[in-house]
Amino acid sequence: MRKKTEFKTDLKTGDRLRVFSGQEKEKIGTLKRFIKTKNRVLVDGVNMGTKHVKPNTQMGEAGGRILRERSIHISNVALICPKCAEPTWIRHEILPPVEEGAKPRKLRICRRCKARIDE
Repeated sequence: MRKKTEFKTDLKTGDRLRVFSGQEKEKIGTLKRFIKTKNRVLVDGVNMGTKHVKPNTQMGEAGGRILRERSIHISNVALICPKCAEPTWIRHEILPPVEEGAKPRKLRICRRCKARIDE
């Protein structure tokens, strides 16, 4: 069986994202979770779907229908820069280490307005 390739991404949990294609086009939400094996992301409040749940009498949970987020492919979303509020690509800047023997820091930078995203 062939192994799927994972996308290399610069997104982090909590980033604001904009959906670029599909039924939820132009919607904005925050990144909740990655599903790396399928190259998909869960965005808060976007691509809501209904899940039917059976009642669990042992736990005292009622059954019914719940609304929850469905995953979106990672290629259909883009990061929104906190400074310019526009969808953007990211470039990286490597800062020298603060202390001797520490690793250098790698910052994400907006390509449009040159602002640091991580700070």
